Amino acid sequence: MFVLAPVQADSRSDVLAKLNNSSSTKGSEDVKSWKIFFDGCLQITAPPKAISESFNMNTVWPGVEGWDALAAWAQTNEHMAGVFTESAKRPLIGLPYGAELVSDLYQQNGVVAEIGVSGHLHNIHFGYVDQVELAYLWCTVELYRLFEVGEMDRAIELLMSELVVLRKFCDREFLKEQLTFMPMLSEALANTRDMFYEYRESLTASQFRSFAKEGIPYLRADATRLLMPEGDRVVGEALVNELFTSTGEADSAKFREVLTDIQSRKEPVTRFGAAKYWESIAKSHRGRDDSLARLNRIYDDWWRRWKMRAFHPQLSVDTELQKSNPVKYAAVNLIIRDIQSLFFERDFLTTQINSTAVAAALCGYRNHYGVYPKSVKMMYAQLLHRSSNLDMFRPLTMRTDADWTLYEFSVGPFYYRKISKKTRIQTLAGNVFVEDGQCLLYSVSGNNEDDRGLNSGDDLILWPPLKSMQRNAGLVD
Repeated sequence: MFVLAPVQADSRSDVLAKLNNSSSTKGSEDVKSWKIFFDGCLQITAPPKAISESFNMNTVWPGVEGWDALAAWAQTNEHMAGVFTESAKRPLIGLPYGAELVSDLYQQNGVVAEIGVSGHLHNIHFGYVDQVELAYLWCTVELYRLFEVGEMDRAIELLMSELVVLRKFCDREFLKEQLTFMPMLSEALANTRDMFYEYRESLTASQFRSFAKEGIPYLRADATRLLMPEGDRVVGEALVNELFTSTGEADSAKFREVLTDIQSRKEPVTRFGAAKYWESIAKSHRGRDDSLARLNRIYDDWWRRWKMRAFHPQLSVDTELQKSNPVKYAAVNLIIRDIQSLFFERDFLTTQINSTAVAAALCGYRNHYGVYPKSVKMMYAQLLHRSSNLDMFRPLTMRTDADWTLYEFSVGPFYYRKISKKTRIQTLAGNVFVEDGQCLLYSVSGNNEDDRGLNSGDDLILWPPLKSMQRNAGLVD
C-alpha cells in the first residue's frame, strides 16, 4: 500500500487559470448566470421524494402517483421561474472551476466544480450537478402544472427559458459535464414534445410557429455552436508533466503512484497488479516531450473530426487514440478520456432539437389548417427552417442521385408520412396505435435503415411522442 503524493500547488493553479480563461467561463460576472441560478436552487424546498432513477424530470407527469403533492411543491417554489428567465438572458453559466473560487455558502452546499480533490489533480468532482437536477425536476413539474391550469403564457416563457439555460450548461469544459447535460437536454426536449402533444389544442398556431422558427433553432448543437470540451486536455497535459523528471524521463515512482490510482478508479479490481505494471512501463515509455506531443495529436485529431460534416468518410478511419502505441504511450492512453461517445450524443441531441422544431411546426400547421401536412416541405416557408428537418442518423448516401459533397447538408430529412389507417407501433412496453388522420415522424436511429417507424427498437419515434402514446395506452404509470 502506498500513499499518493499530492499534486504540486503551482500545477493545479496553472490548470485552474487555463480552465477559468476558457470560452465557457471567461468574462465579467454580469454576463454569467451561475450565481442567479444556484442562489435560486438553494432556496428550493425538498421535493416529496428524493431524486432517483424512478423519480426525476423524465418520469413525472400530471397522472403520476402523488401528483397533487408534486404540484403543490412546485407552486411553493415559484421563485424559480424568475431564476430561469433571468439566467436565460445571460450568455454564460460561468461557474468557476476550483472550490476556493466560490463562497463558503456554495462550498457547504456542494455547488462546486472541484479540480484536484484531496490534492490529486485527476480527482474531479462536479457537485453542482445535484442542484441542476433538482432545478430541472422542479421545472418539469411546474411546466406540467402551468399547462394543466391553463397558464399558457407563463408555461411558454418557462419552457423556452428552461431549454436555453440547459443548452448553456452543455458548453461546460469537461467531457463528464457534457455527457451529463447533453442527455439531460435531450430528455427536456422529449418532455417538450410530450407537452406539445398533450396541450396542442390550447396553444395557437402562432405560438407553435414561434417555437419552431425562433426558439428551438436557437439551441443549435453543431460544431460551430457547441465546442468540443477541452478541460480534460488541460488536466491531461498537467498530469503528463507530473509523471516525468526535470530532464524529461519517466519517473517510475510517479508512474506507479499516479497511474495506479487512475487505473484503479476506472477498474478497481486491477489495483493490486497495477503498481508493478506501471513501474515496469516507465522503463520503456517515451519521454515527456513525445508524450505531450502524442496527447495533443490525439486531441487535434478529435477536433478535426468534430468539425467534419456528418458521415464524412474520414470519420470511419481509426482515431489517433486507437493508433496510439499501448506501451510507449501507455500513460497518455490511460490519462485521456475517450470522447468518441460524445460524437453520438451530439448527433442525438441535434436530432432531438430538430425534431422538436418539426413537431412544433406540425402542431402549428394542424391548428391553422385543421389537418397535418402531406409532407414536411409544405411548412418550410411559414413555419419551419429547412435546416431543422435533418435527421443526423440518416446519411445522404442513402440517396443515389449525386455525391453527398455536392449537397448543402450531408444528412437527409426525417422520415414523415401521413397516416391513412390505424397503424400499430411496437414498443418495449407494448403496442401503441397512431390513428387515421394523424402523422408519423421518425428517425432511422443507429441502423441507417428505414423500418417505417413500426418498431421503436428499430426507429426513433419522434411524433407523436412515444411517452404520450404509451401513457394514453395505459402501458406506463
